[in-house]
Amino acid sequence: MAYPRLFEPFRIGNLTLKNRVAMAPMETHLGEPDGGVNDAIIAYYRERARGGAGLIITEFTCVDAETGFSSNVPQLRLDNDRFKAGHARLVAAIHAAGAKAVIQISHAGRQTKESVIGRQPVSSSPIPLNSIYMNAVPRPLEDAEIRHIIARYANTARLAMLAGYDGVMLHGAHGYLIQQFLSPLMNHRTDEWGGDFERRLRFPTEVIKAVKAQIGDKPLLYRMSVVDGVEGGITIEDSETIAPRLCQAGVDAIDISWGFLESAHLILEPMSVEEGDRLPYARRIRAATGKPVITAGVMRWPDKCEQAVIDGDTDIVSLGRALLADPMWPIKAQRGMADDIRPCTSCNWCIRELAQSRSVACAENPRCGKETEAELDRFADGRKAVVVGAGPGGMAAALLLDQVGFAVTLYERRERLGGNLITSAVPPGKDKLFWYHKFLLGRIERSKVAVRTGTQATRHAIEADRPDVVILANGSRLAPLDLAEWGNLPTAPAYEVLMGETDVPPSTPERPIVIYGGGETGTETAEFLAQSGHHVLLVTRSDAKFLARNAEVLYRIALLQRLHANPAIRILDHAKLHAVDGEHVALSRDGTLMEQPAAALLLAHGLVPDNELPDALAGLDIPMIRIGDAAQVARIGEAVRDAYRAVQDLRRLILQPEPIAC
Repeated sequence: MAYPRLFEPFRIGNLTLKNRVAMAPMETHLGEPDGGVNDAIIAYYRERARGGAGLIITEFTCVDAETGFSSNVPQLRLDNDRFKAGHARLVAAIHAAGAKAVIQISHAGRQTKESVIGRQPVSSSPIPLNSIYMNAVPRPLEDAEIRHIIARYANTARLAMLAGYDGVMLHGAHGYLIQQFLSPLMNHRTDEWGGDFERRLRFPTEVIKAVKAQIGDKPLLYRMSVVDGVEGGITIEDSETIAPRLCQAGVDAIDISWGFLESAHLILEPMSVEEGDRLPYARRIRAATGKPVITAGVMRWPDKCEQAVIDGDTDIVSLGRALLADPMWPIKAQRGMADDIRPCTSCNWCIRELAQSRSVACAENPRCGKETEAELDRFADGRKAVVVGAGPGGMAAALLLDQVGFAVTLYERRERLGGNLITSAVPPGKDKLFWYHKFLLGRIERSKVAVRTGTQATRHAIEADRPDVVILANGSRLAPLDLAEWGNLPTAPAYEVLMGETDVPPSTPERPIVIYGGGETGTETAEFLAQSGHHVLLVTRSDAKFLARNAEVLYRIALLQRLHANPAIRILDHAKLHAVDGEHVALSRDGTLMEQPAAALLLAHGLVPDNELPDALAGLDIPMIRIGDAAQVARIGEAVRDAYRAVQDLRRLILQPEPIAC
């Protein structure tokens, strides 16, 4: 067995886990609109339990729908008997798949909206919420209301025991109600429920005692933001004093986390964050309490997790986004198949989907959130498929077609596979995307896919292959650009610089590299070149506040901060490219033309689907499916999802060509 410490049994109180791997609680939006459990959410958790995790911690479950529902609905609830049967089904599915089940229970407090709960949100104090996700001005809870909510926590714990859960976790992190009482930033009360340190502790300790009274000898876990991450908030030193008090009140293990909504970048770490960033904090809380600690955050590879246990940094590793990307992570690790783990790159596509009120999804795992769909079996019966383009969508399509039995030929005009996955991985702080690139290359090498690199797919070549289906993943091209004059200034698409296909001449502050386009490609190319010693003028037609507007929100915040702070990058907004000559670009701004000396011009003004090959294939009597940028310029997640959907559609077409019989 690989990683013996990670996969040895471990006890929390009287609960024995088969290993030290837990699934972190994460919202899914898979439940019913009223908060009930359904088949979709059961299938989602069953798949993660089947993957080998010893403990499944289910997502935040509301203790009082009248005041405590989160704005991120649908959210599970267990605040009355009506929802108990659904949770019993969920627990039974987790147990049958070989894992233990702990429910996380929570109250949103101010982290909701009046449109969701039908009334003004409540909190410890009327401190406005001001985050990128929501804002609210709550009213302070009265004493009787506080006692009522404590009773609601206890009631949910009682129902959880009746449903068969093996334990309960209190959500005392990420700015939910318990943290709103505990943090000096959010609790400005002057009564017995707040103000000084002791009184701020009262609400969480009373909740702990009430819940512990209902669950008896079952373990009580507590998710704790050990730092607020905002000046004047809770520090790790504070938490070293707080955590032992929580344990004295009845907590059996602490789940280490960070932040609240105003410091969301700590909760949902962007791609640039190093693995194991929470481990030093976990070690300090473990030492302060003498109780087991559970650590989530950026823990992606089993060797890192194994070492964390060996070093005494944590007792249990909690995998969140990593189990969205690969539910089989624990089994693969235990069997010594770490190279076959589909890696989470912290791209936060999952967070973007949830923020847009869609159900949980993963950029790399298109089955995430779709576990009720039939698994892909071999249905192609030796049919032939051609895939054009080996970006992330094309490679995913080739692998899925190979999985279901097609004889697949993959065309790529470049000498290496990867396409836009490479251009996305090269900019500073995004190298984790190379993990996914390596994963796909490994899968391609072990597959039966016939790869033709350095080969332009043509109508003649495709006709010669005689495929039964063609997947067009041939990507995008620069949008047309109408200029008054084109000169001899070195000019190239910005993405070719990131691909390593274009060399950029030397630049100076007076004669910089001009990048035209302030989207994600333009801004990332600017930072990449500045890091390489170049001077850059980034020109955008929009206001500077809209730079990289489609980037993942937390990554974008950090990116813009770096861009504005970088002395090698100058930003010129509200400007349009008018003409190009041998030494200058002509820009128009506020109706005025200006000449800007330039060493080179890189174009990042926008992309459109590349229609050259689809037009050449017109009239060919072969089913053709466009995916990724070839269909609509989007992101890696959309391309991979398109590939999965195309193969699912082919399955239905081949196995059930007629949807109804009447």
